[in-house]
Amino acid sequence: MRIPTLTTIILLASLSPALAQLSGGVGSSNAANQSFQLQNQIRGLQQQQTFDTNQTRMQIERNQLYNQPQSQPGVILRR
Repeated sequence: MRIPTLTTIILLASLSPALAQLSGGVGSSNAANQSFQLQNQIRGLQQQQTFDTNQTRMQIERNQLYNQPQSQPGVILRR
């Protein structure tokens, strides 16, 4: 009878850290998961916006570089 009691104590001792993490209950775990999901979505949107902005800037720079007006022959003044 002593062995099952000792086994139970060891089992409860090993589970106590896991139980302590969920001490707020399932509701708080769901709220934390929803918060993490929302943060992940916001981070994804920010990354996409940064990517799009950088792409637009690079396209503008390419257009400025390659679409410069053709230089006209200059006016030569004779003295």
